[in-house]
Amino acid sequence: MTMVDPEEERQRLTKFYAQMSKGELRHIFEDAESLTDLAGKALRLEMERRGMDTYPSKKGTDVAEFRELIVIRQMDLSRALLAKASLESAGIECYLADDNMARMEWSNLVGGVRLSVKPQDAKDALRILGLSEQKASKFRE
Repeated sequence: MTMVDPEEERQRLTKFYAQMSKGELRHIFEDAESLTDLAGKALRLEMERRGMDTYPSKKGTDVAEFRELIVIRQMDLSRALLAKASLESAGIECYLADDNMARMEWSNLVGGVRLSVKPQDAKDALRILGLSEQKASKFRE
């Protein structure tokens, strides 16, 4: 079996995706879990270069791995769910981390549920939740 040079493969994939239409890229992206890590990264880079959204539209793919997020608060599960609902009703995408651990009553091990948003939404999210930036800054990662 021949070994593939990762740099050559990255270049090949970059050229390959650059020749595709946005619709073709979106179609491949919707089944991105079947791609190699290298192919997935090259695909996301091409989509971002074109200004396309890399938010998965189906199959419950974990969005956090595709987004740069900032943790604005760490709290217990019930408060995290309420905060998430408030932010989503205001049109702010947000994500919970460690919520499954909290559901299994292991939240003390992970320090609670982390509420994350995109960096550009952080100020609005803090305002909606009634938090000051200073108070929330210790939760940023």
